Amino acid sequence: MNPKHLEKIKKCFDLTKSSNPNEAANALAMARKLMRKYGLSDEDIEFIEMGETTSKSRIQTKPTLYVNFLLGNIADVFQVLPLVVQTDLGAFPEFIGRKESAMMAAYAFDVLYRQMMNARKLYLSTLNPRMLKKNKTVRADRYCEGWVVSVVGNLKPESLPKEEEAHIRSYIDNRFKGKALDVAKVNRRSGGRDSDFYSGVTDGRNVQVNTPVNGREQHKIQHSVTL
Repeated sequence: MNPKHLEKIKKCFDLTKSSNPNEAANALAMARKLMRKYGLSDEDIEFIEMGETTSKSRIQTKPTLYVNFLLGNIADVFQVLPLVVQTDLGAFPEFIGRKESAMMAAYAFDVLYRQMMNARKLYLSTLNPRMLKKNKTVRADRYCEGWVVSVVGNLKPESLPKEEEAHIRSYIDNRFKGKALDVAKVNRRSGGRDSDFYSGVTDGRNVQVNTPVNGREQHKIQHSVTL
């Protein structure tokens, strides 16, 4: 390919990283148009449109059940695949799929994870200060499980279409050259009360989530999380 043509496409993809959703979507549309104009195949386009975005939220190496549930459902909403990546700074969620979808999934996770952890901290403050720390922890876990169940109920997640999943897995195979990717194990501490869970469900209902999911042609990063 002519280097000048390639540079134009690269500039468009650089603009897809914009914090402005509309600007990012327009840049991606222009990149697709240029790729077809300069003779790239559909397979080339599929791979170039794919990417991964790492969340800014550090989580446990073995995610708790409620974090894993939130992670999986956000991935379903934005039609991407989730991973937990290990870095020198700790473990972080990563979303792989269409560039704009992966970016918005990571953003949505960061927003909701932050809200959840703030709610958890507030709930912990309501528990008896004389309670053992381990008992407080499991009760807060049950609270978060209820919170996530309630919030996820508003997200309306849909299973990733098989064709789209195949494209993403093909990208992963190409990107990681057949390297086996570890699946994070889930950590669930036993204990807690039903009342903790239902308190979380009640508080989760106060979280307003707006994530319209459209077809690929209309999928222009219109997802938003309103809290």
